[in-house]
Amino acid sequence: MPRAAPLPMHPNRLFARVMEWLNAPAYRLACKLVDPQPENHVLEIGFGSGRLLEMIAQKVDGIHLAGVDPTETMVRMASARPALRKLGNRLDLRSGTAQSLPWRDKTFDMALAVHCFQFWEDPDVCIQEIIRVLKPGGRLVLLLRSHEKRAPNWLPNPISRSGNEYQQTIALLRKTAFGLVEEAGRAGSTRSITAWLTALPANTTSE
Repeated sequence: MPRAAPLPMHPNRLFARVMEWLNAPAYRLACKLVDPQPENHVLEIGFGSGRLLEMIAQKVDGIHLAGVDPTETMVRMASARPALRKLGNRLDLRSGTAQSLPWRDKTFDMALAVHCFQFWEDPDVCIQEIIRVLKPGGRLVLLLRSHEKRAPNWLPNPISRSGNEYQQTIALLRKTAFGLVEEAGRAGSTRSITAWLTALPANTTSE
């Protein structure tokens, strides 16, 4: 009897593998910028196939990794990566969006988002959510695709559609509790920003 043909890869999984390959330079830059230390709690927003989280897990022992992604298929795909499975209860991947992060206040030492800012419908709300879940002194690493004046009109994020995404994003971050916001280098057409939470969010008191 002939062997049954393998089932075709789910379209979302196939797309994720292609994006993983295309995003490899950006992932290397993000991993360098994050520079996590043992026992740090790191959140990735829009983790996709989980490749960047895997790179971080392989870089440092004792790390606590969490992530949120809108697609359940990506949650299952990332959770199955051997390097992430080894983390056990130090891994927390959930379905959701940046607009409503399902974690308590002051949970993470750092947060990162690679090529997903353009899909945030309300960037102000998303940034405030990131501030909420970061510890005082926490850091945000944000990598943006270079849209400039070629930004398509269908992008949900009005800043991404503006034709001046990079500078407007920096301006937005500087208006918040991020006290230090810096340009952090490029990977091809990708530009990066690092921001440090040097002030407590409004209406928040120190513990």
